[in-house]
Amino acid sequence: MKSLLRKCITFSNLSFTRINTVRLASSKNDAQKKEDTKDVEEIKMKMNVVVEKYGAVTTLNIDRQKTRNSLDEATLREMTEAINAFDKDAEAKVLVFNGEGGSFCSGFDLDEVEAKGYNTLIDAASRLLRRPLCDKPTIAAVTGYAVGEGFELALACDLRVIEDTAILGCLGRRFGAPQSLYGGRRLTSLIGLSRALDLLITGRPISGADANVMGLACKLTTTGTALGESIKLAKSLTKFPQNALIMDKLAAVNSQLNPNSEESMRDEAIMNSLLGSAIEDLNQGIKKFRGGIGKHGKFYKLTEVPLKDWELEESFEEVTIKVEEEKKDKKT
Repeated sequence: MKSLLRKCITFSNLSFTRINTVRLASSKNDAQKKEDTKDVEEIKMKMNVVVEKYGAVTTLNIDRQKTRNSLDEATLREMTEAINAFDKDAEAKVLVFNGEGGSFCSGFDLDEVEAKGYNTLIDAASRLLRRPLCDKPTIAAVTGYAVGEGFELALACDLRVIEDTAILGCLGRRFGAPQSLYGGRRLTSLIGLSRALDLLITGRPISGADANVMGLACKLTTTGTALGESIKLAKSLTKFPQNALIMDKLAAVNSQLNPNSEESMRDEAIMNSLLGSAIEDLNQGIKKFRGGIGKHGKFYKLTEVPLKDWELEESFEEVTIKVEEEKKDKKT
């Protein structure tokens, strides 16, 4: 879908960075062109986020396809820069989040969590904790896996266009990973306490069709069409006067996600006090994941249960009895 969109847009819609690259290349000699091309390729290889503009619509595309677009520290910081740039761009009106290669986002990179620590990624993701994520409208084009913090990123957006075959959920429950980006509060405000507790406590994955029934999707679409439908929706929003739209959006979000009461502040303090123990659980969960337990979204056989002593003794006695009986039979 993305490649088709690229063919449809005109040259004037290309980002300033790409236009600038073409002009520089045309003004240098052949040797310098090769050097410039080499530098550009190296920069692109290091980039995990690709930002594109289609008029007043901006797309933020996570591109770590080998890990189903998991979020490491570098990616989170690139996302922060891209979101801040969108906020400051007077011409940009709607931001669409997308994942390349068939998956939206699989959450925090567990290898990075193990290497750098959970708090390092939380610090890098601090921009995603804003409620709302942006003052201007945001849309999540959900395809493939949107799990863990990827699920929370989708929840942080104002609207979600979800493919019917997508998989969403708090899959970090298997490894003791808490909802790091206010996912519990956001999920409850969107679908209600009962359904939110079901997903938060069990960690069970749901399909895009299930998410639509629960009220998480503003539009349910078929496989491979989420990005195109999201951009189409975004373009329709740019036609409205933006001031009133943003005012009404902020009023709705603030009424649900920013209750300034003593009880809510106390609850958040309690949740923060549990974070240290949760990190220990998560470290143990990462070790299990590396050993193959719980991979591919499996929720069964998450623990290795050794045989108890009495079970071992009983089996040993049974073998001994059989051997003694065989000896008796030979003597007779």
